[in-house]
Amino acid sequence: MAKLLIVEDSKMLCKIFDELLTKYTNFDYEIAQTYAEAKKLLSKTRYEFAVADMNLPDANSGEIISLLNEHNIAPIVFTGIFDEDFRDGFESAQIVDYVLKERYENILYVVEKLKQLEANKKKTVLIVDDSVLYTSFLKQNFMLHHFKVITASNGKEALEKLELHPEIELVITDYHMPVMDGLEFLRKIRKKRGRRELSILILTSDTNSYTTSRFLKDGANDYITKPFSRDEFYARIYQNIETVNLFESMQSSFDEDIISLLSEITEFKSAEISSHVKRIKEYTYLLSKLYGMFEEEAQMMAKMSILHDIGKITIADDVLCKSGKLTADEYEDMKHHSRNGAQILDNAFHSDKSVAKIAREIALWHHEKWDGSGYPDALEGLDIPIHARIVGLVDVFDALVTKRVYKDAWDLDEVLKYIEDESGKHFEPKLVKLFLLNINCFTNVINRYNDDKLPYCKINT
Repeated sequence: MAKLLIVEDSKMLCKIFDELLTKYTNFDYEIAQTYAEAKKLLSKTRYEFAVADMNLPDANSGEIISLLNEHNIAPIVFTGIFDEDFRDGFESAQIVDYVLKERYENILYVVEKLKQLEANKKKTVLIVDDSVLYTSFLKQNFMLHHFKVITASNGKEALEKLELHPEIELVITDYHMPVMDGLEFLRKIRKKRGRRELSILILTSDTNSYTTSRFLKDGANDYITKPFSRDEFYARIYQNIETVNLFESMQSSFDEDIISLLSEITEFKSAEISSHVKRIKEYTYLLSKLYGMFEEEAQMMAKMSILHDIGKITIADDVLCKSGKLTADEYEDMKHHSRNGAQILDNAFHSDKSVAKIAREIALWHHEKWDGSGYPDALEGLDIPIHARIVGLVDVFDALVTKRVYKDAWDLDEVLKYIEDESGKHFEPKLVKLFLLNINCFTNVINRYNDDKLPYCKINT
């Protein structure tokens, strides 16, 4: 949890900060009302962020800023006085921002700015400039706001950095550079990443409209003309970051809607109960975590797993809903659902290649088998992506323990014996071992989503 120090002598403002920070943030914060109190706290605790009043009862000339800088903290200055001397000093001071005390809305702005600074710790910026002096200046200003910073001296080197660091979401690049200039660099980036997923700002000393319009037409989100003030610099930076965040939020909501819609269509078409995909989602998350995946990937796996059978919407009803055993020809038709599903998902997710890759792998290969006897590509062993191996196992488990139109539910002991016997044949041995050792976790999922309308296997607890 991030540590925050508030230095403010007004009891009323301290109370407001206390209420807002408690209600709207997760900061671990302390409040000092004098320079002496702040100095004492700083001697005992390391803070990442600070909000400081310039005029304190025992230090009324901005001494608190120097004190915070000595402890490597760039504060947000909250002040009731503003003049040209202060504005000029801001250009070189180790200060994140300055805010006037004139309105309540400005206190809200300070709290939102603190939340933004915390969020910036997860944001990576690429600076591209052949000038060591300008690169150092830009890097310092980004780091004041807690961004992660990567640098490159020309367009060619920057392209390599972008390949190595796909998490970069903002590029600020000079126009005139050796090896590859900013315009050529811009054009090459836009062949791979669009405006909505990567913001690009051009630094230029050219002031003619023809040059700037070329940048914008070829894919730049914005440009900054040298020289510029820090106020202008940060205003442009945050404007473009907020644009990317907005599109990410919109795309995330859109993707969630697409996932839900596609899974509901699958359930309706295949006449399977809705709790099936809910169980698959939870099984997948559990087995992914047991396998050692990081939290973010396990959650993404779980989300994409509910689309594993999306290709079934392309299968004829008389095959998909047949109550008896399928004929050889019908079975071949049914097997097409994996390739068809992959084709559907190829066109569903454009905003994030990693999401599209996981969804496609699951839909296409969740019927592959460890020994190479599965379909559609007869992949073998570790050639089957882990996402498909995990969903393949839990899909079989859920199919066996539940009633389907073509079969009754198996007894749990029969299911576990089958899965154990298929270790090294249908399923990866490591996954089988993890699954069986933690079987209670999976049976708990069944109990949570039990549907009284359908008979489930008996579960011994």
